[in-house]
Amino acid sequence: MRNISRIILHCSATQPSQDIDAATIRKWHLQRGWKDIGYHYVIRLDGVLEAGRPIASVGAHAKGHNKDSIGICYVGGLDQKGRPYNTMNGRQLDTLKRLVYALCITLNKPLALNGHNEYSSKACPSFSVADTLQELKHWALSYQQRLIDQRPPASLELSQHSSRAACSCGHRKHFS
Repeated sequence: MRNISRIILHCSATQPSQDIDAATIRKWHLQRGWKDIGYHYVIRLDGVLEAGRPIASVGAHAKGHNKDSIGICYVGGLDQKGRPYNTMNGRQLDTLKRLVYALCITLNKPLALNGHNEYSSKACPSFSVADTLQELKHWALSYQQRLIDQRPPASLELSQHSSRAACSCGHRKHFS
């Protein structure tokens, strides 16, 4: 396993009406001559998490910073006129929180959370991670193994936009 110490957040640089998936991004990256999708995870507009490269493989998402990082891309990042804009919605944010939390637990270590724009002159992910995701960034960096309580602080709990699973009859209300 790689020695992973950070998560780098990206956006797909797409407008709010474009709901693309990991397969589409993989196609774009293959057309650029890459061997696979550059990101390890893609968070779609509805909050669904899709796998990209396996985390055991070095990504291709932040030049010079891939060896020790996991690349997460949320779909969006541009306004209707194609300008950089934070379009991350509640479902995407909930999925990001869950994913960061799961990665800290799985790797059993704290992870730095940064935006791509901290490593390049690009606008990606179209906002400041330090300002917008301050609490999540702090929590991930200060993670310590918890033997009794493996839950994040209440303030990081999922919002009403949670993408909970539906039961076999298709109703989400049974899980409330």
